[in-house]
Amino acid sequence: MSIPAESRRPSVLGHAILQLLTRNAASGYDLKKRFFSSVGHGWHAYDTQIYRELKSLEAAGFVSGKVAQGRSGPQRRLYTITEEGRESLREWLTSDLDLTKVKDELSLRVWTADLFPPGTFEEFIIQARDQWQASLEHQKTSLRVLREEYGSADGWAPDEVFGRQLAIDNIIAVTEAKIAWAERTLKVISSRNALQ
Repeated sequence: MSIPAESRRPSVLGHAILQLLTRNAASGYDLKKRFFSSVGHGWHAYDTQIYRELKSLEAAGFVSGKVAQGRSGPQRRLYTITEEGRESLREWLTSDLDLTKVKDELSLRVWTADLFPPGTFEEFIIQARDQWQASLEHQKTSLRVLREEYGSADGWAPDEVFGRQLAIDNIIAVTEAKIAWAERTLKVISSRNALQ
């Protein structure tokens, strides 16, 4: 009994892994490290999810794995993208993007700000702002390093770096907007506190 093609379509995480495998073959461990320093900027995944997704991709024929001798240790499984995986990735890249499916834990919590224990909502917003600020600095550093090494996206950056720079630039713009929202929210909280 064959599995219908629709049900075999990789998840978003699966497509992120396929993106990485288009560059070169990798073990699960190497993929995990590359994930967190690249596409992980825009898509969070736990180690266990990455390994589980790799097995699903292999079972569906989107990647192939073979046992190879480890660099300095035991054998490891080395994964490569298959032609079916490349085709699935191309289809996914050109498919419509559904931005209506939002999972935003912060907005979910802010929605019921009145249910926070007294005095904790402001601290919650400060903590979020500080996390965004730390992330912003990290992203700006990543973008600066790419620009120093390869040039800017609107200049002579190689094709394989062009998209990375644009993605990080998008993350920076969104993070700056979130920080600005947090600053406005803290002013609103302060004004409300002054009225009480």
